[in-house]
Amino acid sequence: MTASAPAQVTGLTALPPRTVEFRGARGGQAALTWGQQGIWRSTQWLDDGDPYFNLAWTLPVTGAAGLDAVLRAVGRLVERHETLRTAFVRDGEGSGENGEGTEGSTVQRVSREGRLTVGVYEAAAKPMSAAKALAAELAATGFDYAAELPIRCAVVCQRGRPRALALALSHLALDGWSLNMVAAEWPRLVAGDDLPGPDWQPLDQAAFERSDPPPGGQALRHWRTGLASAPRSMFDFPAREPEEPRFVRHGMDSPAAAVAAEALAARHGVTTSSVLTVASAALLAAVTGHPTAALQLIVSNRHHPGMEAMAGPAAQDGLCVIDLEAGTFADALRRGHRRTMATYRNGHYDPGLVLAAWEAEAWDRGADIDLDAFFNDVRQAGRWQGLPQVDTGDAAALAALRGKTRTFFVGAYSKVKARIFFATGPAPSTCEFYVLVDTAFLPGDVAERMLTGLEELLVRALSEEVPLDQVAKVAGLDPVRRPAGWTVIGHDWVDLPESEALLRRVCGTDLAVVVVEGTGDDLGDGAAPRLTGYLVARPGLDTPEAVHAAVMRAAAGRTDVLAPHHYVLCAAPPADPTGWPACPRLIEGGGRAPSTAMTVLGR
Repeated sequence: MTASAPAQVTGLTALPPRTVEFRGARGGQAALTWGQQGIWRSTQWLDDGDPYFNLAWTLPVTGAAGLDAVLRAVGRLVERHETLRTAFVRDGEGSGENGEGTEGSTVQRVSREGRLTVGVYEAAAKPMSAAKALAAELAATGFDYAAELPIRCAVVCQRGRPRALALALSHLALDGWSLNMVAAEWPRLVAGDDLPGPDWQPLDQAAFERSDPPPGGQALRHWRTGLASAPRSMFDFPAREPEEPRFVRHGMDSPAAAVAAEALAARHGVTTSSVLTVASAALLAAVTGHPTAALQLIVSNRHHPGMEAMAGPAAQDGLCVIDLEAGTFADALRRGHRRTMATYRNGHYDPGLVLAAWEAEAWDRGADIDLDAFFNDVRQAGRWQGLPQVDTGDAAALAALRGKTRTFFVGAYSKVKARIFFATGPAPSTCEFYVLVDTAFLPGDVAERMLTGLEELLVRALSEEVPLDQVAKVAGLDPVRRPAGWTVIGHDWVDLPESEALLRRVCGTDLAVVVVEGTGDDLGDGAAPRLTGYLVARPGLDTPEAVHAAVMRAAAGRTDVLAPHHYVLCAAPPADPTGWPACPRLIEGGGRAPSTAMTVLGR
């Protein structure tokens, strides 16, 4: 970190930086924890140096503590929490103690000792405001995860006395829960209190996750069940020309939505987190034309032993599939609450095993599974505190409260790994809510309309039963329109002409068709129609397995097509284009032999 004041931060004078030496209780190396793996995969998806996963943060310095006391507190903070001394490197790079991990994989490497450069600045006025601006500047550059500590910091003084600590932290080091832990420790560290050392660190968590038997078996079963019942994508409709930048985020501050959510939660015996989750799912399903919604919930996992006191990322994505086909919003709340709670209970799992289950379901389903629709409740313990006292049966009082609602544009981004992202904010006395959308599928203004629609849905549900098939109308949203040729096959919307065109491109000829065959009566009780692909066999495409592998490769990343459930390979085409089912058959089958699926995909 340089000693000069950032150009964007006015009112700061740079003083000579200081060096803080630290020596922790241990160092070591281990495989990444499951929580670290989730963040790590997301960082690899971004461009090098992208600061998206950086956290800007400030801590006040109260009392009469001098600069030396603050610097000692910084050193003790780094010594206490191994996550702040951790680099993320390819196994085999450099040297380390107690090496563990798979050869060639990324590992966490904890340095036992080292040095941290701390900037020191004098603020002309408002030191906390200056520290916040400085923290944002420190966080504006991505971390070198292999060579740099995941913490940058500077002390902001006024008239020579420290007033604030500006921090930039990697999300690989800390999450929201960890930040609250550190905030509670910070004033005691500055005061020189002798705090007991943490009992559980990411190195311990990594060892636990690789114990025998490993944890997470029930969570894996939860994922498999959810994957089988979810649409392959909530965005299986034609893409549109994206806006620039492509991803747009809007926010809302609504005391009325919070009051309504609290009242609905009490009435139906559910949590406010479930109310917001189900409302988000209902809005998404109404817009995309699905009777079932699949959301990935960000699960903190802090209810597991040890993890509640660990500084470091512990959250993982949990799959929540909510039935919205029939009934009212109140019915969906009761059903959805059970699914939401099950998701939060089953959020700790081996990502590699879930990925394998994901790929196996995609292989069997006949299309990549795109579940990039998320919900994150960041409120402390999933609750609000200090909400305004309003009689929810008083329409005038609710209307007055709604007059305080504020929506605002947050920002636009060129690259985010989400089609849609619903999230709360931490505000304790209002519903702070955010929606991000991928404008390649939904117009940017849909994000703002979903916010106001959320408030309308919750407030309306206080006084009347809202049918699920009326959610779009109540919320003021326009469902997407799919062109002719699209139809529902199982859980999925499919563009049949494009699916046939894909098979023909794979075959390199027009001698192939895709036909919808069967009804529920023909195929068995509850069975759905299936797609059958008829084609002329040729070298390299002479078995159902070879054809399915080729179709899956060609369909990668698409949300409009579906591979046939069954392949019929013929010696020659029929004279009449409608005569494929009567052609002599060389070989037929689903082409989904699990022993070859991952090999032919190169996975």
